[in-house]
Amino acid sequence: MNAARFFAFAGPLSLAVFVACGGDGATESPADPDPTNTTGAGASTSSGGSSGASSSGSTSSGGSSSGDPDGGTPGTGCGGTAADPASAAIVESYIDKLPFDKPTGTGRAEVVDAILRACEVFSPSNAAWQKKHCWAHLVSAILKESSYNAQLVENDSYGQRAIGNQKANDPIVGLLQIRFSATVHDYALLGDVDKMACVGCPIPQELVTKSTISNDSPFWAVSGPTQYMSLMQKRACNIGFGAWYYYQAATSNGNASKTTYPENYCAGTATAGNLVTGLRSHFKGPEVGRGVIGSMTGVNALQSSDNDSYVYITEIKKYFDSMNGAVNGTHPFFVLLQPEKARYCR
Repeated sequence: MNAARFFAFAGPLSLAVFVACGGDGATESPADPDPTNTTGAGASTSSGGSSGASSSGSTSSGGSSSGDPDGGTPGTGCGGTAADPASAAIVESYIDKLPFDKPTGTGRAEVVDAILRACEVFSPSNAAWQKKHCWAHLVSAILKESSYNAQLVENDSYGQRAIGNQKANDPIVGLLQIRFSATVHDYALLGDVDKMACVGCPIPQELVTKSTISNDSPFWAVSGPTQYMSLMQKRACNIGFGAWYYYQAATSNGNASKTTYPENYCAGTATAGNLVTGLRSHFKGPEVGRGVIGSMTGVNALQSSDNDSYVYITEIKKYFDSMNGAVNGTHPFFVLLQPEKARYCR
């Protein structure tokens, strides 16, 4: 299942509006409901966060990075500001075009470096989708999700669901509003820990070891979110996890009649989608996000059926377009992105 959530900001911090968002789900079974509703103090609009229950039988394998989740030096050969100052300057210019809440100082530098690294390892490799599109998408999505407040914590109803005789303590957190029992759990179960270390987020071995435990266990839903709050709030981790979720969905959840969860993708089942697929899957969960909307006409049609998604997509696209200008041919939001299992699964 996936941990969905609600909350949105359409503009500066004072302009809160509510929209729905979602996550992803357990193998081939409907996701448990996650009717979250958060006011987003400082957030823009919400996105889904990745999957939750992960009740598939997949086992974690492969090495992981251990140690202090706040520590660790990003790997070499992974891009980043020092390796590619020209690209860093472009990302800086994109941030300068944001209409409000531009990050500054050390936080800004960390965001730029993390975006470059996350796009190096997770951006789709389709020739019509360029790295600059990944940069502009993430710069825009962070504004919409959190207004660049890396410490943002939103306690919603799903995050306080019943776990046996306990109450979950499983909020949505940080720049791209990820959830411990959802996004972090799924990545620990399915993702390549070396790639996340490349972004600057070494994943503690405990998370990989416990990734086969249900996301509704006391560890993933009650104690773990507090224990690993600093990991979720670390800019490199939050951006890395969020980018992975957007793009694994964008490259796999294109079947309009059957949801493709991350577990299915990593088991070898996937259908090409596009960035709109990834945005809706992140925002409202893969059950809503599945399929391909291939034009702005299709996005506009959401006003009558799913206005929350319409607002979410069009506001991110508005920021994106201010950075990339006029596009010849197919707009990057609608470019078909083929499955790339090796990029998103270990």
